[in-house]
Amino acid sequence: WFEHPVQVEQDTFYNVSAILDGNELSYFGQEGMTEVQCGKVTFQFQCSSDSTNGTGVQGGQIPELIFYA
Repeated sequence: WFEHPVQVEQDTFYNVSAILDGNELSYFGQEGMTEVQCGKVTFQFQCSSDSTNGTGVQGGQIPELIFYA
């Protein structure tokens, strides 16, 4: 989570990541979507070259983004 809202700009790619602490396995999401449209807002998702554990659009640790326009 972010302590304060983050303003994102149109036509700009952002890299969102999570650092998990500990040696235990964690829950993760599956069947992620490469594009989500809500009204006039469209989010496009792509895998990051920074991922070192196989997570990405199809499966990973960030299940949702909450936004307002």
